[in-house]
Amino acid sequence: MNTNSQNILLIDKVSFAYHNKLNKNEIFKDFCCKFKKGKFTSIIGPSGSGKTTLLKLISGLINYTSGEIKFEGNIVKSVISDITLVQQNNSLMPWLNVYQNIALGDINKIKTSRKLKNLIINIGLQEFSNFYPHQLSGGLIQRVALARALFFKPKLLLLDEPFAALDNLSREIISSELISTIKKETLSIIMVTHSIEEAALLSDEVLITGLAPITVVKKYSPPKNKKSIPWYKLGLRKSLENKCFRDYIKLIRESSYNVLKEKIAIEIQK
Repeated sequence: MNTNSQNILLIDKVSFAYHNKLNKNEIFKDFCCKFKKGKFTSIIGPSGSGKTTLLKLISGLINYTSGEIKFEGNIVKSVISDITLVQQNNSLMPWLNVYQNIALGDINKIKTSRKLKNLIINIGLQEFSNFYPHQLSGGLIQRVALARALFFKPKLLLLDEPFAALDNLSREIISSELISTIKKETLSIIMVTHSIEEAALLSDEVLITGLAPITVVKKYSPPKNKKSIPWYKLGLRKSLENKCFRDYIKLIRESSYNVLKEKIAIEIQK
């Protein structure tokens, strides 16, 4: 796989398996994929197929058994500061307030305090900076987790079902607001989600993955909006008024359902 300056991440023939005393569960076998610099990519696939494991491999939290993962041309072998993973478990410290949770791990808070205050304003937490996690709603907790990730200025942001804990209405509103803020940072983003509408609305590219060992079954890019406004800025409800966007969602859904049917058929045979 050749290095391309447009790609921030290259995954080349990566293999990985979980082992126990009785079985070997092969998650990746010679898996290849590439992710473009400055783009938002969503990954959709069956539950339990290894999407979260992929994010952990990219972030360096777990090690692959063979192949290579290259970030900006350098092989990923351990956790690096330029890649940040926001997991489903937000890991906020209950004894720290919003301000302290976001700045956690920063040695020189005096120098960065202005940057932190600006981030808190941009992400909509200015009224809650002295609140503790138990005083926050699910949506606000997710804002804190994302603000903490952005505070340390990663080049690649990995999101594992970041809005799964929210109800549908909150999810629609908050995801559009936060992604708008994140995109101002000109980051590269990879998000795992089970929401087809969310992936279609927020992403520059959607990858549909199959069963383990994972392969990329389909890749989709969103249709151009005639108004030249990004779909995420229009919001889901207005975007759904557009036939091209509805057809785009239909394509993603059909591919996802085909993978799910395959999974069901395999489980029935067992």
